[in-house]
Amino acid sequence: MKMDKAKVENCIAKTRAFYDTKAVGCALLKVKNIATLPSPALSLTDYTFPDDVYKYLDARAQCTIERLAQRAELADDTVPAEGPWYGIAEHTAFLGGRVDYESDTSWHYAMLDAPGELEKLAMDENNPVFRMVNGGIAYLREKYSDYFLPMVRGASGALEMANTLRGNDFFYDFYEEPEDLKALLDYCADALVWNYEKQMEAAGDVYGGVVTGFGEWLPGRSLGHVSEDTTTMISLEQFEEFGRPRTERIFRKFDEVFIHMHALSERCLASVALLPNIRLMELSSDPNTDRAVEVWKRSREKLTRVIPVLRLTRAEIESNMDLLKSQKTVVWYDAACMEDAQDMCALFARELPVR
Repeated sequence: MKMDKAKVENCIAKTRAFYDTKAVGCALLKVKNIATLPSPALSLTDYTFPDDVYKYLDARAQCTIERLAQRAELADDTVPAEGPWYGIAEHTAFLGGRVDYESDTSWHYAMLDAPGELEKLAMDENNPVFRMVNGGIAYLREKYSDYFLPMVRGASGALEMANTLRGNDFFYDFYEEPEDLKALLDYCADALVWNYEKQMEAAGDVYGGVVTGFGEWLPGRSLGHVSEDTTTMISLEQFEEFGRPRTERIFRKFDEVFIHMHALSERCLASVALLPNIRLMELSSDPNTDRAVEVWKRSREKLTRVIPVLRLTRAEIESNMDLLKSQKTVVWYDAACMEDAQDMCALFARELPVR
């Protein structure tokens, strides 16, 4: 089933209007899953990479086309888009090193015995993982443009990249080799920008913007999603000294940013929210802590510059309607069935319209 381009254009226009409006009490609803619908899934271990990359991308595209057809009549605000995805390793393995695949993710082995070993890293367009991601974005854009929009993969932040490249020894580097760690973080920041700009080139212009990793459309030359997961494991002081200067330098390279954070990073949220050019902040729930919406409510007075992206249950939506009517919000929702999804779309259109 081919993409309804008029519907897509209306979705992009509504998203742009949502960003531009000064009104509160409006929201975008993205139905992420519908439990009763078939959900075809691919196993990465059924493929040999990079040899099977196009076979895998074609299978991934077919799954997406089937999923979009199932929800063609759903009036939510999801942008129909797809991009390559091979697991978490691709956020650093474009610099070299060994990758192992599991059914639903991949792992990049630590490749630096010390933070100062920058000579082991290389920004090389012939790197197989770089080609799988960036070539994959271009391949899907060129072959399936009638069916969905191209989507970039996104990035791990500089702290997260350095953590992967060093393994758990990364946490000793803050104390034992801080200057070499800062040099590594500088390298990671430059590599992130280089790799992401290549992703944007591969995707091309998408209605004057970009569809980020995890499917949020942003206008202009925008970055997303970029994760700061390491803030769950370091102090605010460490983030301010080691992470913030590099993240700020990265964000100033782009028009707007969609950042991924965790509820466990509550101590760092206010500092992160002051970084330049953030449009969207996803706050993900974690085990053994309060739900993301509760963390958001505690912190929201310090986070007024960003629009939250929150994955909410029906009960959370209903019990927090006053909150939703007092701000702008992007809501991700997992529906129990199609009727539940349609009912939620009607609720948002009635109670939280974009105006």
